[in-house]
Amino acid sequence: MTIMKIILSGGGDSKYFNELDKHFLSLMPQNPNLLLIPLAGEPDTYGDCLERIVDTFSSIHFENIDMCLEINDLYWDYIKNFDAIYIDGGNTFKLMNEIRSSHFYELLHRFLHNEKVINGDSAGALILGSHIETAHFGLCGDENRVDLISYQGLNLLGNLAIHCHFNAKTDEKEIIKFVKTYGFNVLALPDSSGVSIENGNIQVHTKTPAYLFNGLKKIQIDKNSNFKI
Repeated sequence: MTIMKIILSGGGDSKYFNELDKHFLSLMPQNPNLLLIPLAGEPDTYGDCLERIVDTFSSIHFENIDMCLEINDLYWDYIKNFDAIYIDGGNTFKLMNEIRSSHFYELLHRFLHNEKVINGDSAGALILGSHIETAHFGLCGDENRVDLISYQGLNLLGNLAIHCHFNAKTDEKEIIKFVKTYGFNVLALPDSSGVSIENGNIQVHTKTPAYLFNGLKKIQIDKNSNFKI
């Protein structure tokens, strides 16, 4: 049975994710190769993104980290050489617009089913779910500046939509309305919350819990607890 391995983080500072990052590294072989996708950000941020990833995952040799700036150039015989793909944050709609013009979904799906790892932060996490309207929610909501029409996500997590930068005071009513309207469950991640999803099990690896809006219920998932989706 193929075990899908996905890491999701809420978009906060890297200091919150030390244990999550260790778990991410533990899912890969020694001396792994990492592909970085920074395309949710603006071009002038790509260098800083690479520097941050190199610093965060210092056990990965610099020469083993590649950064993709043209998603249309990706093909299977290239990405199969990587052990993980890291999709960084930024504007969700910009990122999805880039993906829609490529075969990236098919590549990601094949990548997962070859027991590789996908790590998504903020916008990079949100696109992996069933729907990206959740990117609009809250004070940190993204603007759809690229006039993206379809809000369908990449559906790598079944019926689950992802919401990052979660703040209960400002976001909870919007999430509940979304669940009622679309029938999708929502995994809400505060800035300092991060999870792994392996074989349908959600596990929190941060002090800050994650929250699952499952129908009309809000379920708190605490550190080191498991929840089956």
